[in-house]
Amino acid sequence: MSSVALLSAAPAPVHANVREACMADIQKFCSPELATFSRDKVRACLIRNIQKASPGCKEAAKAQRDRQRAAKSGTAGQE
Repeated sequence: MSSVALLSAAPAPVHANVREACMADIQKFCSPELATFSRDKVRACLIRNIQKASPGCKEAAKAQRDRQRAAKSGTAGQE
């Protein structure tokens, strides 16, 4: 899964959903990056480790990626 859009510039509620769903995975797989306070480093680490992430984290990341793709293509909210 290529989740380049993880934790990117999205509305706060979306960030919160991914952050909440993935925090245990981020702490488990990306604690050195988390300690840097760099959102880009944490995002890159989570992307590298997404296949090992919990099902809830994967689903939240996929939902965010899908929303961002829909927004870019102009189909947001047209389900």
